[in-house]
Order: sequence, then structure tokens, then C-alpha cells
Amino acid sequence: MKKLIVLILTFVLIFIGRYSVYAQSYTEEEVSEHNITSDCWVIYDGDVYDLTNYLSAHDRYLDIREWCGTDITNAFETKDGIGRDHKTSSYYLLENYNIGNIGKEEIVEEEVVEVESNSSLVGNIETESKTDNVLPYNIVIPLLLTTVIYWVSYLLVKKNKLGKISIVKFNGFWNSLLILLFLIPSFGFGIFMILRYKFPSLYDITFDVMYWHVELSIVVGVIAISHFIQRFGIYTKQIK
Repeated sequence: MKKLIVLILTFVLIFIGRYSVYAQSYTEEEVSEHNITSDCWVIYDGDVYDLTNYLSAHDRYLDIREWCGTDITNAFETKDGIGRDHKTSSYYLLENYNIGNIGKEEIVEEEVVEVESNSSLVGNIETESKTDNVLPYNIVIPLLLTTVIYWVSYLLVKKNKLGKISIVKFNGFWNSLLILLFLIPSFGFGIFMILRYKFPSLYDITFDVMYWHVELSIVVGVIAISHFIQRFGIYTKQIK
């Protein structure tokens, strides 16, 4: 069992070290190619959104088909020239269709004809190729922390280092935690996010439901996998 725990922790550390997720970057030209109702992309404030599945739902408020393939920043903030901004809930709703952003192209100076006269201009040109592709979630903390807490507490229980806490109580605690985490963040938050499509006013709630839904779902997954591995012998006996 100790070798198995060491193997799991090693895999987790390797996975974390190699993990890297970035938002997809597009150019304005690529977005402009998606300019029909069956394939409708738009740009808002530097981000790219696929509104294909939302166009028909928006018809009851305003026909926005002409937005397809364009930068809608000004139109969105003025309701297409009406002069009124969208509600906060509309901004949250828009984020559900985010598929990436407009990447910053690296600026390369191919030829300098007049070095002295253009030196000040060249000095102000930023030649960075990085984009604002920041992962909005944290995978390291819930993945690593949950793994360490589970297996360290398991070893302490097996060695009778936690007093009267037996392996039965240990399993009972993690079973209860699994049920609570499934009902609240996975099932409960999932239902809440589905209801927001029907009732956009729910987007006005400031609690970041999506963030905690994702973070706690990772915790549930780690506990479930660890619990299965720890009780693998019992499962095999039950199957037999």
C-alpha cells in the first residue's frame, strides 16, 4: 500500500509540473469568418464569444444577427445604439459563451532605414508575444491538498496515531464528505447554473458559483479516486 501511495503522489506531482492550459487565441480575421447565424462569433472587449446557440433566444429582446463576425463592444454597451447598457446579469450570461480571446501579435521590425531618426519610435514598440491567457481556476491547490490530506490521514489511522479513530470511522468520514460535496457543489451548483439560463436575474448573485463548482468538483474527484484505491481490496472481494 505504501508503494501505491508513493506512486500516486509521484504521478500527481508530475502531472502538476507538466500541467499547462491556456485560453484559445484568435485573430480578428478568424472571427470575421464566422459571420452567419449558424456560425456566429463576436468580439467583446478583446474576448471571443460563440453566440450561435444564443441568437434565437435573444430575438425576443433584439435581433443581433448582424453582430456576427464583428466587434460588438460598443453595440453591446449601448444596446446597439439605444444608449442603455446591458444589466450585470447579461454580462455574466455572455461569459458562458466565451471561447477565447484576441491574441496580441508579436511586433517584429524587419528593416530600419534611419536608425537615428527612428530610434525613439523603435524604443516604444512592445515586442511581446504573450497573451492574457490566464486560467481562471486553480487545479494545484485542490488536487494536491486533497491528495495529501487523504493519504496522510489514512497512514496515521493505519498506524494508530490518531487515538480512537479507526479505519471504519475514517471511511465513514470520507463517505459523508463525498455525499455532501456531491450534493452541494456538483449537483446543487449544477442545477443553479442551469436555472440561470431560464432566469437571467440569478446572474446578479455575486457568489462565483462556476468557480466553486469547478474547484470542489476536483476535490470530489480526488476523494473518490483515492477512496476507490484505498478500498480496492474490499471492492474485489465484493465482486467475487
